[in-house]
Amino acid sequence: MVWVVLAMALLWVWGVSREDVRYAPPPQQTALPVSSADLLFVDGPRGRIDVLNAKTQMTLAVFESGEGSFLRGILRSLVRERSVRDLHSGGTFSLSLLDNGSLVISDPDTGYWMALEAFGVDNRGLFADILARAVSNDIAATGKTQ
Repeated sequence: MVWVVLAMALLWVWGVSREDVRYAPPPQQTALPVSSADLLFVDGPRGRIDVLNAKTQMTLAVFESGEGSFLRGILRSLVRERSVRDLHSGGTFSLSLLDNGSLVISDPDTGYWMALEAFGVDNRGLFADILARAVSNDIAATGKTQ
């Protein structure tokens, strides 16, 4: 029993000593963006999340408390990466459709990104809809396509 406790203590010490190793996000995909938008996610009253086009400040989607659990999970992951690096949790995130068909949300401040198709068609569709709204909002605001 003493050997088991000693082995566990040594394993714990080894794990703690490795905390200085910095986590690096995976390298960005090499595909080029076909369309993209910078988004702001704003906490509203009673757990609401407003999704805004960062360029025009127009509301693209609203998720009341209890709605949008996938979107909330993605945001928690992105904000956690900022927290790990002692960065402010606010700011824009970039949503891009790449020429290889991948839909990617990324954080320009940390370099962290996620390919949304990895989470299934319905979850990817949620963000694809937000991107379509953002792009049409940009077109209406500027009169130019991206």
